[in-house]
This record gives sequence, C-alpha cells and structure tokens, in this order.
Amino acid sequence: MQPAAPSPHAKDPIAGRRLIESIGVIGARPCFCTDENKIWDIYIFARWYKMNARRGRPPAYDREIALGAIASTFLAKGFSATSLDDITQATGMNRPSLFSAFGNKKAMYLAALDRFEQDMAQAVRPALATPGPPAQAIGAFFDAAVRFYCAGPARGCLLFCTAVTEAPSDCDIRDALTGAFQRIEDDLTQRLEQATEGAPLPQTLASRVKMLRALLVDVAIEARLGLDEATLRADARSAALLILTPAA
Repeated sequence: MQPAAPSPHAKDPIAGRRLIESIGVIGARPCFCTDENKIWDIYIFARWYKMNARRGRPPAYDREIALGAIASTFLAKGFSATSLDDITQATGMNRPSLFSAFGNKKAMYLAALDRFEQDMAQAVRPALATPGPPAQAIGAFFDAAVRFYCAGPARGCLLFCTAVTEAPSDCDIRDALTGAFQRIEDDLTQRLEQATEGAPLPQTLASRVKMLRALLVDVAIEARLGLDEATLRADARSAALLILTPAA
C-alpha cells in the first residue's frame, strides 16, 4: 500500500517508533521501523482497527437473547411508541450493533413478530395433541395460550395486540399478521380433522375454526387488559365448548 499523504513521522524515526509502540496498545505488534511507508501503513491500519473495534457488537452478544429482549420491548410499548433508545437499553447493544445484527427498527419488529410466533407455537401447539375428543384438546390449547399470554411483565400477544394497529398502513406487517392467522387456523383445522378420520370438514366446522381463532384474539386482548388468568382460562374453555358443541 502506498501512502495517500505524507506521514507526519516519516522523517522522525523516534516519533515513528513512538507511533508504532502506541499502536501496539490496540492490537498491532510493537516493532521498531524507520521506513516511512511501513510507518504510514501501520498508522492507517490502526485507524481502521480502532474504528471497527468501536463499531463491533459487545462480546456478550447473543442473537436469540437480544431478539427476545426486542420482542418484549415492542410488546410492552407497541411499535410506534418504542424508540431505538428503548431497544438499546433492553438489549445492552449500541445502535450500530443493532443495525448490523437486525437492520432498521421495522426489520427488528418483523424479526420480533416471527420470534414471538415461534415461541407461541412451541408453547401451545403440543396441547393440540392431547388425546381424546377435539373439545378436550382445544380446551388444553386455550389453557396453554392463556399461560403464555399472561407470562412475563408485558402481557398479551405481540401479533394480536400491536401488529393489528400497524397492519393497515404497512403491507409487510399485514402479511406477517395474516400469515400468523392462517397458521393458527391450519393447526386448529388439522386437529379437528383427526376427529373426522381425514374426511373434509363441513363448511360449518370450517367456520367454527375461524371462530376459535377469533376467540384466541379476544383472549390475548383480555390478557393485555389484565384479566385474571384463572378467569381467562375458564371463560376461554366455556366459549370454545360452545363453538364446538354443535359440530360434535
């Protein structure tokens, strides 16, 4: 590499040695050199090293932990009210590190929506495998959903309680929410189809799947409002039974 500008230490070997020794503090190997090009090369390297060291993410950075903190922050305050300062405080990461890892605020939110949906699926989907009649499995499903929505300091659902307000004006958030709705309906439909031995669901039963999904949204909102967990579970089970009974 040729120097882009004359080195301030090119004609001063002692000053050059001081420069190189000081660079050693931040990572370059100390050595004695009087060659002005080599001194200037190390000087440029030092500036690059220091700049990138400042911009690097913290050594303790863990993407999944950070994403969980981001999701919790958005759940607590919603998308619009959450600032980048809120996110940096929650994750312990500076802004350049956040942007490097997740992109801009909207990209962080979309990643948080995906993470939240995955966490919810892990929490509630196993309940649908509960043996016995469909009503029993659906009741266990809503029990698990209530526990999930009421856990942690910020209650409710990131999808149903925050994305709904952003979806009308943002197609990406709308697509994420619509996709989540469809996957929930697919899970419920699959469980109900097991009771019909694979036969197509009657139109009335397909409509009841949508009613169960709407009930899940209602449960999320009431959890957000602080309704007692035991009351939520009892109400959700009763409502689910009413929805399913005509098709039994």
